[in-house]
Amino acid sequence: MKNVLLVVERIPVSHYLLARARALSAALDGQLHLYHAVYDNIEEINKYVGLDNFSEIRDELVKERRRQLEQFVYDFADDVQCRVEWCKRSSQGVVNWAENISADCIVLELGAHHLLEGLVYTPDDWNLLRRASCPVMVLAPHEHPINSVVAAVDSLDTSEMHRQLTARVLDNARAMAKLFNVPLKVLTVLPASGMKIAIEARVPDSLNLFAQLEQHSMDILQQTLDSLGIEADELQVLEGKPEKMIVEEVGQGGLLVIGSMARKGLSGHLLGNTSERVLHRLQGDVLVVN
Repeated sequence: MKNVLLVVERIPVSHYLLARARALSAALDGQLHLYHAVYDNIEEINKYVGLDNFSEIRDELVKERRRQLEQFVYDFADDVQCRVEWCKRSSQGVVNWAENISADCIVLELGAHHLLEGLVYTPDDWNLLRRASCPVMVLAPHEHPINSVVAAVDSLDTSEMHRQLTARVLDNARAMAKLFNVPLKVLTVLPASGMKIAIEARVPDSLNLFAQLEQHSMDILQQTLDSLGIEADELQVLEGKPEKMIVEEVGQGGLLVIGSMARKGLSGHLLGNTSERVLHRLQGDVLVVN
């Protein structure tokens, strides 16, 4: 039995979001769980004023939201489990509940965060991507078909941690391609070098270092797929800014599967992960694997 956890940010739930989560759960022969965090600034007021009935007010707010959620899913209540709780940081509540039910996948709707927000604080979506122990599927807010699954991996990083992450990304990508019955594409992006022109001017064309690097990367991709017993419908090695190239390749109808190494500290705030930067640009869906 697979557990799929759908994060409900607002009630009523988007019909498309709910339908996609139910379809995913059904395809996995699993159980669908809904999680909704409730919070109100009355808790901050209570810290300074000391309301005698704060607990009652909080409980009533949670009870009302639970009633609304259960009413919305009434027609198929036997197929879902609902969890509504008071929680200031939704991402932490989701992570905790996902661990509690041993979730195999977390599903949420793509948030419309401003590009500069990451310079000031870490949005809840980013916290969730960094802390979740299971894959997180982020769905675009508009309904659309999935016409391909695109797995983006770093083929040149041969560290054991990256190799394990690449294997998990490819395994999940294969499962998603099979689930949606669409082609599986695997790609890696080589960052464009500002030294390229200078190097090419000094190295004979016969040596073509960048062509060799591209071929080397392609060979590693194929060897990795062979070792995992995975057949891809298409392999690509691109050059450019990773998040830009990945988004262009995925388009609006692709499901991107990408890994996250969970940056921490100052670099996490300023740089984020490629997967997090992709979320700012992506028009389709993404499955993030830690």
